[in-house]
Amino acid sequence: MAIRYSIVIPTFNRNQQLLLTLASFEAQTYPKHLFEVIVADDGSTDGTREMVESFQATFPLIYVFHQEQRGRSAIRNLGLRRAKGRYVIFCDADFLVLPEFIRTMSRYHRKYPKAVLSGIPHSWDDAYTHYYPDFSPEEKEHCRNTLTQTGLWNPDFEAANNIIPLISPEDILHQSDILSKVVFPSRVPPHIKEQFAATDEAPWMLLVTRCVSIRRSQLTRIGGFNERFVLYGLEDWDLGYRLHRLKTRFHCIQEVVGYHQEHPTSFRGNTINIENLKIMFETYGFNDSSINLLALVPPSEDLEAYKNTLRVLRRGYRSKLTRSSALLLQRTLRIAAKQFYQQNNTQAHQKSLRWIKKKATGRKSHVAHVLREMLLKSEKLVE
Repeated sequence: MAIRYSIVIPTFNRNQQLLLTLASFEAQTYPKHLFEVIVADDGSTDGTREMVESFQATFPLIYVFHQEQRGRSAIRNLGLRRAKGRYVIFCDADFLVLPEFIRTMSRYHRKYPKAVLSGIPHSWDDAYTHYYPDFSPEEKEHCRNTLTQTGLWNPDFEAANNIIPLISPEDILHQSDILSKVVFPSRVPPHIKEQFAATDEAPWMLLVTRCVSIRRSQLTRIGGFNERFVLYGLEDWDLGYRLHRLKTRFHCIQEVVGYHQEHPTSFRGNTINIENLKIMFETYGFNDSSINLLALVPPSEDLEAYKNTLRVLRRGYRSKLTRSSALLLQRTLRIAAKQFYQQNNTQAHQKSLRWIKKKATGRKSHVAHVLREMLLKSEKLVE
């Protein structure tokens, strides 16, 4: 039978975490001949290739690589080009999937065959699979507190100079209870999870490549990831936005399907990268308020405010009483985005903002209230 799911795992110097992730695919309850795992290595120097090639997989395991690091988008596209499945699941090298992972994806795809399926926000829980000497003091304290509660803490960890494994591939394969002892709840507040799951505004934000499944034909149609995105941030939302423009639906899986392997925060980049946001403005212009608003309210900082602003704007259009305020809000967001991108023509932008501010004076609707908030933020951009 043909491969149904291609799991693309991009990686860069995540040898030890990747080993556990591969073991978690070895433990899948879904038929092994119906899925393949493609490890796409973006120039790792930590022995990733040797580890993958020596891994005794009972499923098709493919290794592709760039000799030198070319970025998150390019390496995912390299893996995508080797994919044979009807659906492509992008999975991070540090995402430890549960045994029912692919079976769960398959169940949801039967219900939503053309939709993008996201494991976010219900699979944001973390697991301490390794102790890192590079943990910050705060991270070390959290790790120590978590492992002490389950009897896994060893004071010798504090003096370690190398990464210390806390669970092994055998623990994953045999579903040892040790995994339950290293898992801890996500520190993402419940109301933020609710906002991520909501698809009434910016549903494309559900496309988070930690764990997302997409029809391969849809990815081929839009050309995969934009390889102009080299640094961390926005490359997955950019892909989601392009799918959204094609009327693709988005759904989140309402259950936990895996755990993020906790590592030092220093491994991460900035969630909103300024240069990457400028690429989005270059690509899509300034006609979509959901893109323009990124310049004023980064979702990584306040997702609730971001989505609520779009909701207020949408409701404002619907009423004759607030439509003019909504149009002023739309214009304010466009001015802010242009200023963020161009970093010039400041006097013209200031003049336009003063005109809008004058028009907004005395208005008492909720739309007008949000308009004044966005005006204040916009004024700071042009100072």
